[in-house]
Amino acid sequence: MLLKERFQITRPLEEMEISLVREAVRQPNLVDPTEEAIVRTAISLARLYKVRHQGRDVGVGAFLSPFREEVTRKLKPVLLDRPPKREALLPLVRALSERTARTRDELQKRFEHRLPKEAIDREIRNKALVMVSGGGGGTGYVYVGVMALLDEFGLKPALLVGTSIGAILSLFRSRMPRFDHTEMANIVRGLSWRKLFRIISTENRYGLPAALRLFLRAGIGRYFAPPTGAEGAAVKLKELPVPTIVTVSGIRRGMLPHPVEFYERLLNLSPRTLLEPAAVTRRVTAAFGALAEFFTHPEMMVKLHLGADEQTREFDALDAVGFSSALPGVIHYDVLRDDARMRGLLDELFEQRSVFRLVDGGLVDNLPAKAAWRAVHKGLIGTRNAFILALNGFAQKLVTPLWLPLQRLAELNVAPNRPYAHLVKDFRRTLSPLELVPSVETLSRAVELGREQLTPDLPFLTRMLAPLPRM
Repeated sequence: MLLKERFQITRPLEEMEISLVREAVRQPNLVDPTEEAIVRTAISLARLYKVRHQGRDVGVGAFLSPFREEVTRKLKPVLLDRPPKREALLPLVRALSERTARTRDELQKRFEHRLPKEAIDREIRNKALVMVSGGGGGTGYVYVGVMALLDEFGLKPALLVGTSIGAILSLFRSRMPRFDHTEMANIVRGLSWRKLFRIISTENRYGLPAALRLFLRAGIGRYFAPPTGAEGAAVKLKELPVPTIVTVSGIRRGMLPHPVEFYERLLNLSPRTLLEPAAVTRRVTAAFGALAEFFTHPEMMVKLHLGADEQTREFDALDAVGFSSALPGVIHYDVLRDDARMRGLLDELFEQRSVFRLVDGGLVDNLPAKAAWRAVHKGLIGTRNAFILALNGFAQKLVTPLWLPLQRLAELNVAPNRPYAHLVKDFRRTLSPLELVPSVETLSRAVELGREQLTPDLPFLTRMLAPLPRM
């Protein structure tokens, strides 16, 4: 079955569970813990179509099809067509309790030679957190507050998917078994514009030239050295403790709207400009027209999700997030070092996808929730029972009119992703997109903004992600 068809089957069941939990948070008397567990277990069992055991998937969807149709028929009118009411739910709870237990036992007996009870039980009861972090320059630092808050409540991501600044922060989150806000502050304390960005003339091989050259290894490379390896090497995506996917835009061959040199001269910056943020703002504003061409002509680009397949999981993690952050005409990232392995991977990717250059992933997929959903359902994290939390720092904000045109353009590729997330958090208060290298004090403010804005969702999140009791 195609993943598109699978989405159409499973999504209504997921929406029923979300509706129940949201309303149960709002109305404590809607269901007691046992009643909620019965309904959610029925939905979770109906949702099953593959169960992973010892690295192999066992298909159970056909066996559960009659049960899935029955659960959908009974619960959809009560949970989706109108606000859930106790008087409508209670009769269904009683009927579903016995029916669900019997179906689960029959499933376990039918597949007992291929699946232990524990594997089925785990897939029904345990929901994994998947965190998607969007692009948007300095707006993304609110995600640090989200990461800190989730960790305090024991909510640890099983998969991280990010674009641009979201990819960079996902990379830092991946390397930490527990999120450490102090360590993040120490990293920021050691950064500077002059350490990360330089206005120098270099060749361009895989990236599109721009005014600012991003030297990511100089800024954060020491945090991503592999356990063993050559000096200057970085950890590969497949070696990160938490699986991580990075979105990059590939410009198709022959589709670049201007000569390559046009983008290098677009901002016309000088080294002195780096000391004048207001001047950078004026120059970036002037570049909006050229950036808009990429948003409004998506056919010139191809979406690349590095880390979502075996080939791209071999990529150096720093290179992946570097390309994901390379905004055309503004920031240039490239692999110019003597690295035959990485260059070979890039040459192969360019040939396979008919790509000319790599640039910022936000131009094609600024909030890659669909990529996260696909990765889950292709078996990347083992379970298909996942909750996708999507963080959108670059959401449209009337209070920042300077950036509103780009935010509206970014929404063109954000909108198709929204149905694939179970919660999209649009942040209305953030740092400026130009706060790429915040001070420790500014980062602290962003952390508080992130914590503040996610706090109202915590009762819902913790309830959704808590393991279901055994029936």
